[in-house]
Order: sequence, then C-alpha cells, then structure tokens
Amino acid sequence: MVLARESRIGLTFGQILSLFLLVGGMITAYVNLNVKIANIEGRIQANEVRTEQLERGRIQNAINIETIRTENREDHSILSEKLDDVLKAVR
Repeated sequence: MVLARESRIGLTFGQILSLFLLVGGMITAYVNLNVKIANIEGRIQANEVRTEQLERGRIQNAINIETIRTENREDHSILSEKLDDVLKAVR
C-alpha cells in the first residue's frame, strides 16, 4: 500500500499527508480566529460610534427641552397676567 511505504525523509506517505492536513487545519483555524476577532472589533467600534451619537442626541434633546420649558413659563406668565387683567376688569 502506498500510504505505508516510507519516503526519503523517513516518514510514510500517510504521515506526511496527516502532517500537511494538521498544519493546514492550524492555519485555517488561525485565519478564522483573526477574521472573527476583526469582526468583533468592528462591532465594538460601531457601537462606540452609535453610543457617541446617542449621547450627542441626548444632550441636544435636553437643550431643546429646557428651551421649550423656558418658553412655556414665559407664555404661562403672560397668560396669567392677562387672566388677572380680565378678573380685575370683571370685578
């Protein structure tokens, strides 16, 4: 059988084939792990960017809410003054 016959380097053809398959499997696993790690790092960076955008949006919303609250207070004070004037006129 060809797999059991020894070659010039002292290993059988089956052993040489197994060695190549083992090295190929290790290289494939290494490349696969690097691809997965790069994918995870990309997701982390995307999440960081998304988080920064959400934080900027939250700050902008807080500013808008404060502006609206201030405008509402001014409007309510004007309405209260007008209602007071109407009550004074009715009495």
